[in-house]
Amino acid sequence: MPSGVVRAPLNPDTAAAGGLQPLRVLVAEDDRVQQVLLSAHLEACGCLVDIAEDGEEALQAWREHRHRLVITDCRMPRMDGYAFARALRAEPGGTAVRLVGTSADTDDAPLALAAGMERLLQKPVSPGELAALCEAVRRG
Repeated sequence: MPSGVVRAPLNPDTAAAGGLQPLRVLVAEDDRVQQVLLSAHLEACGCLVDIAEDGEEALQAWREHRHRLVITDCRMPRMDGYAFARALRAEPGGTAVRLVGTSADTDDAPLALAAGMERLLQKPVSPGELAALCEAVRRG
């Protein structure tokens, strides 16, 4: 696993209770509080969560694990979410990934869409939004 990428533990009871295969999700987020919140909400949906601190780490993690869902902060150090989105979309198989941005600033939406994100979720992201997103990814 690349340095800086942390795997949040999966709650097996949550996934098993719903008869779900864990959905592997990559969260690219530099803020520790947001990392904890997003991980907790995603784990409650039966997801296996990998966390990267910036776009460079996220791209490395995606290359290794081919996550079906990627949630990225738009504003991170080193490689921001916009550059990460463009780089991910340029990767072989990168256009098939569900890629969603997060930001506290709704003005980031046009930039997020232009970079290749399918939508922008406003921070703080609600558990309901994440649950609906995970369900949509599982359905295909």
